[in-house]
Amino acid sequence: MLHLALLAALWCWPTPLRGDVVARFQDLPSCLPFFYQGEPPAGFVGGSQVHVCQRLSGTVYYATLFDTYGRLPVYSAFLYKYRAPGETRGTGVDRSWKYEPQLADPRANSSMAELTETVRTDAVVRRNQAVVAEGAGRQMYVKVLLNAANMQGSRGSRSAAYTVTNALAVPRPFYHHWKGGLKGVLGRLKGQCQGADLHLVSGAVRSPRREEKWLPAKGKGRGALPLLLWAAFCCGGRTSEALLGHARGSGSLTMSGLTLGPYETKNMPVAQLEEVLVARMGRSRIQIFKDGCAPAA
Repeated sequence: MLHLALLAALWCWPTPLRGDVVARFQDLPSCLPFFYQGEPPAGFVGGSQVHVCQRLSGTVYYATLFDTYGRLPVYSAFLYKYRAPGETRGTGVDRSWKYEPQLADPRANSSMAELTETVRTDAVVRRNQAVVAEGAGRQMYVKVLLNAANMQGSRGSRSAAYTVTNALAVPRPFYHHWKGGLKGVLGRLKGQCQGADLHLVSGAVRSPRREEKWLPAKGKGRGALPLLLWAAFCCGGRTSEALLGHARGSGSLTMSGLTLGPYETKNMPVAQLEEVLVARMGRSRIQIFKDGCAPAA
């Protein structure tokens, strides 16, 4: 079962940055394999965002662009069924929640750490990470991991997915539509990706601030509820596909000629998803995969 996850002020970084919260993903070579042809998506970066090379126990497993104001990920980029070099598949997963110490203190260890009750009440941590109790809103909302643990290929990579910088909350009815949509795309692409890496970038779009909704509604350590969820798939330059979902239960959204009803998801080409994100996010250009997921020259 695809069990996906719940998820401020911007920290003013000293220079130079250290560890795995970096000025650019390109600053840490071990981050680049998670992007198609080593090139991060273009057009997403904004003023309250940080680049996190997601490291657990010294190993980088994926990369996240994280919004410290909304306390939710903008996108996570990862490889399907990834295992670090020399790593065995292993069994099970450590589902304990983790957080990024460097977002509270740039001098902290570069690996994610356990989100203990003491950490949950730390005022500095709560300024820029969603650390509300795991069960908050559990009747109405489901926690979604953008880099879903069951899409990973080792105990380490599955366990690394359980960090608040990779997580957000969506309404339970939407979750079922989203889960089915992801399963359908993966079912189509896995057969076409034999022998090739399947790159994924999965992201969220917030509402305009005057329409923002939060969980819980008040207090620090909460997270913004997304308006849209999206996922883009690139199979070694052979084929690509995208999925877009409206994560609200009322009203319809029309963007760049596309209309989504409440909780509706739609499959589309990656290029169309980029057009929709440009229209919704007010950007001049967005490119998720280098050269549109064209084969390497």
